[in-house]
Amino acid sequence: TIVTNDLDFDDDGRVFILTGPNRGGKTTYTVAVGLAQVLFQAGLYIPARSAKLSPVDGIYTHFATAENPHLETGRLGEESIRLNTVFQFATRHSLILLNETFASTSAVESLHLTRDVVRVIRLMGARCVFATHLHELAADCERINNEVEGDSKLISMEIDHFTDFAIT
Repeated sequence: TIVTNDLDFDDDGRVFILTGPNRGGKTTYTVAVGLAQVLFQAGLYIPARSAKLSPVDGIYTHFATAENPHLETGRLGEESIRLNTVFQFATRHSLILLNETFASTSAVESLHLTRDVVRVIRLMGARCVFATHLHELAADCERINNEVEGDSKLISMEIDHFTDFAIT
């Protein structure tokens, strides 16, 4: 069965904090958003009943990589370097796809760091899908929107066990 999902980057939300259970489809959904954008920008059909997309100036991703024992900075340092590269090039006209960013550190440290990341994305005005296990981050969306000025409003989007996406 094909499960369809709507996604609107608009005034109601441009930064989607996607939470849900393990193996629930968060990563697949995040990748699908990026693939649809790539197909659109290449002038190809996208797998959708209907779509209205606008071009982006870049698609920037931050997904987990395999453990490398030869890293001088450690896994957290390597993640930070890669994320810094995203922020060096991304603009308000970019699409940023994050998947379990900062999962290499403790949940408390990860939550602190990811809050700062989404604050920057909100200030920047970019479109973003951020798949995470940090339900606390999703719960903080309204507070972050109230604390930080910006065009990219955060919205919590929970994936409900393989089938439905519900915007909460």
